[in-house]
Amino acid sequence: MIKIFRKIRQNLLMENKTGKYFKYAVGEIILVVIGILIALQINNLNNNRQQRKIEQTYLLSLKSEFKTNLNKIDDCLTKNKNLINSVENMLSLFDTNIRDTISEKIVSEIIYSVFKGDATYTPSKGVLTDIISSGNLNLIQNEGLRQKIASFESTLDYLKIQENYTLATKDIMLKQLNKNGSVRRVLANRGLNFEYESISDNSSNKGVFGLIEFENNLLDYYLTIQATNGPRFFGGIKEQIEEILVDIELEIKK
Repeated sequence: MIKIFRKIRQNLLMENKTGKYFKYAVGEIILVVIGILIALQINNLNNNRQQRKIEQTYLLSLKSEFKTNLNKIDDCLTKNKNLINSVENMLSLFDTNIRDTISEKIVSEIIYSVFKGDATYTPSKGVLTDIISSGNLNLIQNEGLRQKIASFESTLDYLKIQENYTLATKDIMLKQLNKNGSVRRVLANRGLNFEYESISDNSSNKGVFGLIEFENNLLDYYLTIQATNGPRFFGGIKEQIEEILVDIELEIKK
């Protein structure tokens, strides 16, 4: 093709048709430019197609990860609600009219239900971390979805502060129980058999509920775990995940 163009130019020069030569040369340049633009357009289309393919892979992986995280936050909401109920039962023990009418075994059950565990949220973040750390977040075309995904990390950081405060408050209460009550009596009343006898075998944990400081700490703990289930923490995270999943589904269907 290049040889043909060159031959045409040579013939025009030999025939002394300079004007036609320049017009032809300009036309040839225009054709070359058009060819380059078409090539660039095809290359851009291929790149966009490839990026869209990578985006779809990420979206499908994010969908699976956030579905798992939704199940986890639902589990935390349920566990924390049960914990709130347990703390409410424990708060009732500061009323002597209630405390004096229940057995030591029931007191132990209530104490155990509060101290047995915490509703700590540990989401799966493998895909999310990979996208952000690799700089591929921009491959997700939906700007609103990108912002929601990026802000999810900061939401978790804020939650971690709340969880750390909750654990610290609970640790204070546990120390007070260790000082003024008997953990062994709690475990024994729940069916754990000890090989040897102890001075704690005939002790009572009801005395702990005569301490104002213990009640203050328990109330602090109660208000904290109530807030954790609210819109600023577990409730808010659940809503955020649900919105992300809706946006991801819409992008996948495009």
